[in-house]
Amino acid sequence: MELLYIFRILYRKKWIILGFTILAIGIAFFLTRNQPKYYKSVAQFATGFTDIEQLKVAEQTFSLQQIDVKFNNAIADITSMKVMSLLSYQLILHDLTQPAFRKPDSSMLAENPSMNQIDKAEVIRIVTNKKDSIQVLNPGIAKEKQILSLLELYRYDIGSLKKSLVVARNQRTDYIDIIFRSGNPELSAFVVNALCKEFQNYQDVSRRERSRESVVAMDSLVKRKKQDLDARISAKARFMTDSVSSNLSPELVGVNVLSQISQVEASLAVEEGNMKDLTYQIEQLDKQLASSGSTQNINKGDNTLYLTLRTQYNDLLREYQSGGSTNTEIKARLDDLQQKMREAAPTSTAVNDQGTPQSILQERRNNLEGQRRSAIFKISNYRNKLGDLNSKLRSASPESSASLDRLDKDIEAAQLEYTAAKDRQNQALNMAEGFGQNFRQTLFGQPALDPEPSKRVMLLGLSGLSAFVLTSLLFVFLSYIDQSIKTPSQFQRQTDLKLLGTVNFINMKQNSLGNQVTQIDAADAKRDNHFRELLRKLRYEIESSGKRVILFTSTEPQQGKTTLTQALAFSLSLGKKRVLIIDTNFCNNDLTANNSAQPTLEQFSGNGHFQFKQVEGLITKTPVTDVDMIGCKGGDYTPTEILPKNHLLNYLPDLLKEYDFIFMEAAPLNGFTDTKELAPYAEGVIAIFSATAELKQVDKESIKFLHKLDGKFLGAILNKVGKSDINL
Repeated sequence: MELLYIFRILYRKKWIILGFTILAIGIAFFLTRNQPKYYKSVAQFATGFTDIEQLKVAEQTFSLQQIDVKFNNAIADITSMKVMSLLSYQLILHDLTQPAFRKPDSSMLAENPSMNQIDKAEVIRIVTNKKDSIQVLNPGIAKEKQILSLLELYRYDIGSLKKSLVVARNQRTDYIDIIFRSGNPELSAFVVNALCKEFQNYQDVSRRERSRESVVAMDSLVKRKKQDLDARISAKARFMTDSVSSNLSPELVGVNVLSQISQVEASLAVEEGNMKDLTYQIEQLDKQLASSGSTQNINKGDNTLYLTLRTQYNDLLREYQSGGSTNTEIKARLDDLQQKMREAAPTSTAVNDQGTPQSILQERRNNLEGQRRSAIFKISNYRNKLGDLNSKLRSASPESSASLDRLDKDIEAAQLEYTAAKDRQNQALNMAEGFGQNFRQTLFGQPALDPEPSKRVMLLGLSGLSAFVLTSLLFVFLSYIDQSIKTPSQFQRQTDLKLLGTVNFINMKQNSLGNQVTQIDAADAKRDNHFRELLRKLRYEIESSGKRVILFTSTEPQQGKTTLTQALAFSLSLGKKRVLIIDTNFCNNDLTANNSAQPTLEQFSGNGHFQFKQVEGLITKTPVTDVDMIGCKGGDYTPTEILPKNHLLNYLPDLLKEYDFIFMEAAPLNGFTDTKELAPYAEGVIAIFSATAELKQVDKESIKFLHKLDGKFLGAILNKVGKSDINL
């Protein structure tokens, strides 16, 4: 579609487009007249997902895909039902116990007046219990359903909160922004800070539960591996008692070598497990110390109490491990000491990302390093002593050496499995102590001093622009889907036919065709009869073509052939030209009927010598001077089928001696062959197309025939064109 055509379409519809634009601006103005003011507050989390130092401590690799998943998971957790429920609890508890941020929705309160009689003390008790236990309200319980209705009344339900809440990653950073908008600046700040706090609490509880499950599972695994190791050591002891002691010398039996070997192996297994445990703990402390460059100040604790508790914890841990890590009473005491150490940890000094004081971490590492060196020394002594005892046994009983080697390998394999289980147990214990990824709130929400810009002018402008664009696109779309040949440019693009001229639509009811063409008012100097002027252009084209016998046809009926054939004949008569119209449209002889012509075409048969007197009786005079007509009866036949052998069309050149032009009208091309049979008798062919018609496939086939006429085809006339479309 040409740009000029689109522009003209829009220009013709300018008042409608402008009307819709003004209407849209008016509607937007009306809807935003009482627009409330909103105050925004922003809080921010540092996640550590992209912090290289944090990733090194956690022994993780940097993967963009995994980090995106982590951010999505974190955002989903922040906006999860449990966390949002905790936020709802915080808000309703605040409004019930302190000056309220919001007033209940009056419309909802009118619909449910029973909410005025609600027991606030009972609501506070239930909500507090739900908050402490991190549970959501159950609508199946009557009291809890009433509390849910109360939350909706204050617009603190999850759906209402999420409408004003935005939780998103600050692009290409390590931070998550939490934004809340409301009509109260204090409420906005309270919401973002409370949401951060409740999310952190929820994360801590969830991680603690997962760690507790891991610790229990690892304790069970360590016990099984310890039992397996003890069983293999006992098996070696029984073998040595049964198979070796009978061959030992009295001197070896007297010193109880077998008993010494068993004791040394058991001690060696314990010390190796302790050494692995201490090594792992030192490695974790080194990582925590390496990441302690990011510090923060929090509330001060009791340093002396913490050191005392830590010493008790280390002593009790050694006792628990030396006893095979099976004493449940000691394990419970260890858990209790861990909790007390968290509460008493001094934090007025630099702390690492997990909240442990750096000085305490260093002191703990020094203690563990000393214990590890002691364990290494003991292991070395135990191995030397065990080697000496085993060499004595092998020298005393050489034939049992192979069996002893096999038993030693079994013990070594069991020792490795036991050590691996202890390592995994230590990891679970460290997770329980809080090691891992923690979210830190780096930006706290503050009450906004000024409301958010209303952007009302921009809103009005966008509304008007949207209406303008949409209305314009609608008109362009309607023009695009309209396949009718509305304009000359569209006609030529769709048919590729030469356009002889255009004719606008005229109302035949108000005035006859002859009057509209031939009645000329000499006093009218404006010449504003468009129909007559367009006919004059067509008349000039016909006269300039040099063709005098012209056949008028169309692809479909009701295109205006009859009207234009007469109109052009009448217009030529104004130029003192004599025109003979022959009605050859046998399927629809409107020319004959409209002019009351004699239906004599089918009757004439010449004798080979034509004289004008022979056809004078066949001719009917029309009301317009110099325009005559020969009519036809019409029927279900073609010219070839009905006309005699020496029919009148054979003598058209002779008739040109009396007339300047001879016009013939043929039946439509799509349904009839009349045009193809009459074309050889014509010097030129003109096709009539209506601007209101749509081209179909059958029309395209007829257009191909017109192209094949070559020089005989004078061109097409586009009829019934709207005045505004004539120049398009």
